[in-house]
Amino acid sequence: MNAEIIATIAEAFREHREAFGVAVTINNQTITAVVNESPFSRDLIDGGFADSGEVSVKFLIADLTTAAAIGQSAVYRERSFRIQTLTIQPGSKVAEAILRPSRGK
Repeated sequence: MNAEIIATIAEAFREHREAFGVAVTINNQTITAVVNESPFSRDLIDGGFADSGEVSVKFLIADLTTAAAIGQSAVYRERSFRIQTLTIQPGSKVAEAILRPSRGK
């Protein structure tokens, strides 16, 4: 993908983030990200369903001063998560992390 296309995609993401973004803290750094909570990924626990299951977080890589990594802590809506997967396409300026609720960490 050429640099002009990458820059255009990044700018479109910035506009989307400004309109729909929310605060997410990744490894103690708060950024604005686009979050998708799936109502179908709730976890069954003793006594019912957990408050949330997986959360997809899309963010600009440049918003973090240190690179995100699998296993790092994250906070969204005052709930603790860990990065389960991290997807970064070569040359992309946008990353996607799948967060899973932390269990006693």
